[in-house]
Amino acid sequence: MKRILSAGLSLALGISFCLTPAAALTAQQAGELLDQYYVDTVPDSVLGQEDVDSMLQALGDPYTVYMTKEEYDAFLNSVNGETLVGIGVSIQNAVTENGFLILSILPDSPAQEAGLEEGDYIQAIDGVTVTSSEQSASLAGQEGSKVTVTVLSGKTGKVRELTLTRQEVQVPIVTYSLVDGVAVIECISFGDTTAQTISQALTEHKDLDRPIILDLRSNPGGVTDAAAGSASYFTGSGVMAFFRDGQGRYTMVKTGSQYPDLTDQPLIILTDSNSASASELFSAAIRDYRAGIAVGERTYGKGIAQIVLDEETNPELFDGDALKVTSYRFYSPFGVTNDTIGILPTLMLSQQYAPAAAMLLTASQPKDSQGYWKLHLAGCTFYISQEQAGQAEYREAFEQLLEALPPSAQLKQGLGGSQWITVSPAYAAQTLGLSYHCRWNYNDLDQCIYTDDVATLSVYGLLGGFPDGSFRAQQSITRGEFAVLLSAALNLRESNSAGFTDVPSNTWYADAVDAMVAKGFLAGRSSTTFAPQDNLTYEELVTILSAVSSWVCTKGYAVADEPVPAAKQVDYAAFSSWAQAPAWRLSTLGVPLDRTSPQAPATRDQAAHLICQFLRAAGLLWNV
Repeated sequence: MKRILSAGLSLALGISFCLTPAAALTAQQAGELLDQYYVDTVPDSVLGQEDVDSMLQALGDPYTVYMTKEEYDAFLNSVNGETLVGIGVSIQNAVTENGFLILSILPDSPAQEAGLEEGDYIQAIDGVTVTSSEQSASLAGQEGSKVTVTVLSGKTGKVRELTLTRQEVQVPIVTYSLVDGVAVIECISFGDTTAQTISQALTEHKDLDRPIILDLRSNPGGVTDAAAGSASYFTGSGVMAFFRDGQGRYTMVKTGSQYPDLTDQPLIILTDSNSASASELFSAAIRDYRAGIAVGERTYGKGIAQIVLDEETNPELFDGDALKVTSYRFYSPFGVTNDTIGILPTLMLSQQYAPAAAMLLTASQPKDSQGYWKLHLAGCTFYISQEQAGQAEYREAFEQLLEALPPSAQLKQGLGGSQWITVSPAYAAQTLGLSYHCRWNYNDLDQCIYTDDVATLSVYGLLGGFPDGSFRAQQSITRGEFAVLLSAALNLRESNSAGFTDVPSNTWYADAVDAMVAKGFLAGRSSTTFAPQDNLTYEELVTILSAVSSWVCTKGYAVADEPVPAAKQVDYAAFSSWAQAPAWRLSTLGVPLDRTSPQAPATRDQAAHLICQFLRAAGLLWNV
């Protein structure tokens, strides 16, 4: 029998830690732990394996792993910061004409003690002039050994020779600095020091009247409490997440008064496809509480959490080693999963332009509006300097930012004083002589009834048209087409072939059909056929989305098996009997339904409308 996680266990939220150890833990002991803590029922075929390695391989969960003492130490270092032996500098890989450019100095390091600074150059190491990037390895070495470096000051141009003693240096998991007057925090993991360092950064820069940038790119996760506490400094204390075990029981993660809201400035989060787990939990809290926006790529989509069982939790079973077990599915403060789906950014931009676009959004509120744009987005207000946007290093990023704006964004141009006038992104681009390519510029957009929904999905790359530039809003949607649309919105990953004879593996919808069937959101017409060219009716769309809702959010899960209340049955009488309960369940989420002709074939326009409204009602969009 599983039980609620005890207070002494911490939740680890991180990307897969791939191991193939020889376990000291016996198969019987591992089986008992899995049976007690694993998020799903563990099959007998798994529990019957003869050794731990075979058991974990049969389980097929890359996040449930056994770790030897050495591997557990490495795992803890990956969360709390790596320890290296060297002089404590971060350098640019490419060799410049002056040698290695020093990008940063690690705290409490030999380099810091010697007075080296960011922007200095290492010209020679132990008397050998730097000519190759491979020479950087010689800065590291055995603890206590010495290395002589020739350093060119980036400020004074003076050259000096220094002999430093190599020592252990902790690589910080959070750093912060002022970049052109903007507080920029870089976080590579949510560990023991993350919340404290973020608090220091906000306190130190509390007088800045500009948005703050937090870089979570390639942040694989960390520990729940660290992510929750860090988010609280931007949102105020409160509920940060929910965790649900295999029996449907919830554990709430809530921060207290020791995590006060330290800033009124909006937060700009930088994300990419490697931002995962605890970093997604953090981003979801910022989204739900409307404390900022995310700029960049859709995140990885790891919505399950692990507990770590070690000698602290089970001293009779472990001696420095540990077992990491997937025990929970986690949800945002408002009950939304990011499992597979990830976090959709507010502004979807490539990594080439995301950092510069974020910097453009950090201008202070001007006393005179002349020369500025004002942007209302996801409950936040940002100001953009026209002068900065016109600079060579920002022009393309500004163009991409304008193209990434969803239709709900409000862009205004300053007329001087306190006057602002609403303008289109195309007009803003034109004022700087930039091109502007609207992401939803279909040549038959006038045929759409749900124009904003079509535009919103298109701006996030979840919807597309035909090669001739049309959208064909009133065309009926097929089962294959809807599988592609919905699997893209949910970011479903490829799965094994469902084996339908009428879905060849080389068709454009095959992967989407397989993924939807694997999740249980779609089924074949028979055991061997799917009928991808058949049209879907409106009530079939509703039924499919209702099934998805129980996976996407806690509200959908709560009513997944509920019948239509007697008082509401008349409202869904137009639906077929099998579709009435799903229609009611979807309505309870706040998805508006068309009840006039639910048995009629659904159009592409209606499909886009339902998907967009579903994403919005479930809380997957940043209030856009």
